[in-house]
Amino acid sequence: MNSFEHYENEMGKEFRVAYLIAQFVQEDLTEEEESELDYWVQASEHNMQVFEDLTAGETVTAFMKWYYETEVEKNLRKVKARISFEAPVKKMRAGYYALAASLIGLIGFGIFYMSGGNPKPLMALNLKAPADITPGSSTAVLLMGDGRRVALESSTDTVIDANVHVTGGEVLYAANEGEPMQHRLEVPFKGFYKIVLPDGTRVWVNSNSSIQYPSRFTGNERRVLVTGETFFEVARDVSHPFIVQVNGIDVTAVGTAFNVNAYPDEPAIQTTLTEGKIRVQAGQQTMDLQPGQQLGIAGGQWSVRAVELAPVTAWTRNEFKFRKAPIESLMRMIGRWYGATVVYRKKPTDHFTGTIDRSVPVSQVLKVMEATGQVHFEIAGDTIYVND
Repeated sequence: MNSFEHYENEMGKEFRVAYLIAQFVQEDLTEEEESELDYWVQASEHNMQVFEDLTAGETVTAFMKWYYETEVEKNLRKVKARISFEAPVKKMRAGYYALAASLIGLIGFGIFYMSGGNPKPLMALNLKAPADITPGSSTAVLLMGDGRRVALESSTDTVIDANVHVTGGEVLYAANEGEPMQHRLEVPFKGFYKIVLPDGTRVWVNSNSSIQYPSRFTGNERRVLVTGETFFEVARDVSHPFIVQVNGIDVTAVGTAFNVNAYPDEPAIQTTLTEGKIRVQAGQQTMDLQPGQQLGIAGGQWSVRAVELAPVTAWTRNEFKFRKAPIESLMRMIGRWYGATVVYRKKPTDHFTGTIDRSVPVSQVLKVMEATGQVHFEIAGDTIYVND
């Protein structure tokens, strides 16, 4: 056997072991494969050490981060030539087979590397995890009228009392005749939550936002107080108008769906109607909106324009959707959702268009924006630096 055949034979053995270890990591070994892997591990102390190094938790974690980073780069090369990413960007989730193949290949190289007279852990193969920030999640705090503070998460179903419970990430109220008390749902940075009010109105509450409401609506109106950003699907009740109070403005509806964005760092309070009809009032000034219209109020000035609704409501579907948006607008959304501080070293003047899943780490969102070639980012801790 010549030297090349010997090398090829050894590599074949190592990649067979790589396959078995990859199956072990993915918890997908058959009984026969498990026996084969056990035999190899127990054949020598060196094999046992290699196995322990390659299956260590930090090694697998680093590989997964490296792999998805690589997949992102691969996808982004396809859009590098575009001035802006006009077509919706596919959600970047690698398929099972691509992941398995990459894992096998990397482990195989790790075995060969550690068996060549210079044994080192696989972490030495420059699989350094990139700086990143995890996305927000369904989380909130419910402040009860009796002073209780109830922490809420989407993964936990909770019976709070006889009239209030949480199911599937939604606060639900049962009909009751008790004395109404003021409740308040507060959503922190990196959070969002859904609530069904006592009248059946459904509300989505975005990051760094809140809604205050009675545990039971009484009188001739249904009034709530909000901060930040909220989306409403109002239960129809002609005799009891639904009123959203925000920063001295009343938005009145009967059976309607609309979005209110009143973050203090936004240039204007924006009310956008998706269906039905609403009346906005502040002092002596009033205005009625039709579906597809957005009212902006800034410094006492009112302006109405027709808008595309999908970008306005994308956050309720856990998406970012941009339509010729300036960098400042995007980074305000990103900062709230990822709990990040944004620092501008330079400020690009280009506008951006695209759709990105909010469930991905911030690096993936930023890389899609970088694909335009007009902006570059750095991540350090919880700070995002913007460069052109």
